[in-house]
Amino acid sequence: MKTYTVDHQNYHIFKTGIGAKKQFVHFQWGKFDFRMSFIILTNIKQDNHEKTISAKNGSKYLIEKFEVLYQNEWFEFIKPTAHGMQLEETLWHRNGQDYYVEFPKDLSSVALEICAEELELKVLQDVAA
Repeated sequence: MKTYTVDHQNYHIFKTGIGAKKQFVHFQWGKFDFRMSFIILTNIKQDNHEKTISAKNGSKYLIEKFEVLYQNEWFEFIKPTAHGMQLEETLWHRNGQDYYVEFPKDLSSVALEICAEELELKVLQDVAA
């Protein structure tokens, strides 16, 4: 299992999936499982504020979902709700149910960097900065 350490926090890569139109990375922090998936971009919309990543072949991908596994269900990341020195409270959502939990600060940015490196992709910039 490959390990990344960011700000004294260890993240373990569990599984990667590489396809022509969709890619994902399943990783762990502590006892929590996360999954970030990416879809290929056919055109960039100016109203989209997500980050794009680029493959060596010139294809560009967009974050489709960032999820955490909670009670055997995948909850989608919504936003950080409270900030601390090392941890921040985050809001996750699935089928009308909210899940609040503390994770390392800037987890979504750290996850993007780890996943991009694992998939051999390069983080570009905000599409509409």
